[in-house]
This record gives sequence, structure tokens and C-alpha cells, in this order.
Amino acid sequence: MKQIICPIDGKPCEKGCPDRYTDRKEGGGCTLTTAQELGATIINLGGGTYGSLFHPTNGKGGEI
Repeated sequence: MKQIICPIDGKPCEKGCPDRYTDRKEGGGCTLTTAQELGATIINLGGGTYGSLFHPTNGKGGEI
């Protein structure tokens, strides 16, 4: 089974994380890991708050 890595600390998802999916057969993950899997960049907004940014060129440059 593939380990789901937390985009915040770069370690495998912790079982005690309050944001962790509890019903996912993959064994963890959260909205941030899902966004990252879909190509988002995870951004630390400060104060323990994180967001996700989707860019239309998917990090490959080019015009918007």
C-alpha cells in the first residue's frame, strides 16, 4: 500500500491528525493531500492555516 505523505511536514499521515480521512481505504489523507494529488501547490498562510493553489498551466509556465 502506498504511503500518503502530509504536505505540511513531509511525513506519512499521522493516525491522530484531526483532518485525516477516516473512511478512506488508502489509509489516511486529508483535503490537502487530495488537492496535492490533483496538482495543487500547498501554501502555508501562517498561524497553522494552509491553503491550496491551482494554477492553469500546472506549474509549467506560459500565459494565463
